[in-house]
Amino acid sequence: MEPAPLSSPNFDLEKQYKKYQGVLKGAVEGEVVTRFPPEPSGYLHIGHVKALLLNYHYAKMYKGKMILRFDDTNPTKESSEFVESIKQDMLTLGVTWDRLTYSSDHFTDMQGYARTLISQGDAYCDNTGVEEMRDMRLKMIESACRGQSAE
Repeated sequence: MEPAPLSSPNFDLEKQYKKYQGVLKGAVEGEVVTRFPPEPSGYLHIGHVKALLLNYHYAKMYKGKMILRFDDTNPTKESSEFVESIKQDMLTLGVTWDRLTYSSDHFTDMQGYARTLISQGDAYCDNTGVEEMRDMRLKMIESACRGQSAE
């Protein structure tokens, strides 16, 4: 898949980039990394496109990189059709990515971090229902799960 050409005789992208140089305070040229994290459960809409273009152009403006990271954490709603559609739509918009990843690529690492935090006593698992948890939070009541051992 190749990106659509971004050309217009009346539009100078580099000139536009210069107008916005310095917008990202403290950004170092060549070190800016942005990401676009769509959930592959539907087609792109205008809100996605706004976020996509901001991330893409900030990365380009600062000679950085953009990561396309599919947030594939809800398998009941996701489809490879949407992954391919999103990638094609991005190319149609002239947007390319430097690296493609999936949230699920990192599940093993995240699980390891969670186990470490729990074993250190810095986190806990809580099986309280959503409504009950919300009510307890509003009343500032500590969860019974908080005091359980990591075992």
